[in-house]
Amino acid sequence: MNGRPSFPVIGVHQIEMTSECNLRCRYCVHPTMARPKQHMDDLTYRQTLAQVSLLIKRQDRRQRELNLAGIGESTMHPDFVRNVFLAREAVGLSVELIIATNGLLMTPAMAMAIKAARPRVWVSLHRPEKAGPAVEALKAAGILAGVSADPSVSSVNWAGQVKWHVSTPIKGSACPWVPKGMVFVMADGRVTRCCFDGVGSDTLGTVWDDLCAMHTSAFSLCDSCHHNVTVAA
Repeated sequence: MNGRPSFPVIGVHQIEMTSECNLRCRYCVHPTMARPKQHMDDLTYRQTLAQVSLLIKRQDRRQRELNLAGIGESTMHPDFVRNVFLAREAVGLSVELIIATNGLLMTPAMAMAIKAARPRVWVSLHRPEKAGPAVEALKAAGILAGVSADPSVSSVNWAGQVKWHVSTPIKGSACPWVPKGMVFVMADGRVTRCCFDGVGSDTLGTVWDDLCAMHTSAFSLCDSCHHNVTVAA
């Protein structure tokens, strides 16, 4: 593939429901991301979930969680609530459903609307004055997983793609993507190797290909990433 060891794809770790965002954080790759900002269309989303479901069955449920987030704010998708339920239907109850949000659009009504799908929702503290009400709404619904202040306490520079300080040990943690055979599906349906891939310049294919036949491997961003791609997490 690129002269490096390859690993069979065993799961889709993240689905980027949308690559649009309502913030322009300096420590994120999104403001300078070259690819189009768009919502994933319904056909692509359903095809992605079909692939996820097939991988889970073929790999004897080795995938333990599915994250409905990417380089964008998932709650901006017009079908966000419906899509959460479609994801739960696709993965069943044994796979944990994770959502990360900046909280700006997470209302009590939205939190209660997704409650029955049993997601675990993380709130990123990008805007504390907005995140606070979202945290309380998710608490009331019983689906708050926690809060994250990673850009301050466990910061990275997106494998050298942004100018931001790095407080996470370099090559100090195992890669949770390539050696584990996990992939990231972008809003346009392309399949790439990890969630740091803002450009999508070296993708593995699309969700219309057979993900069960795909292999992943290290790529250009791995050399400047804080993770150690030679060791599985």
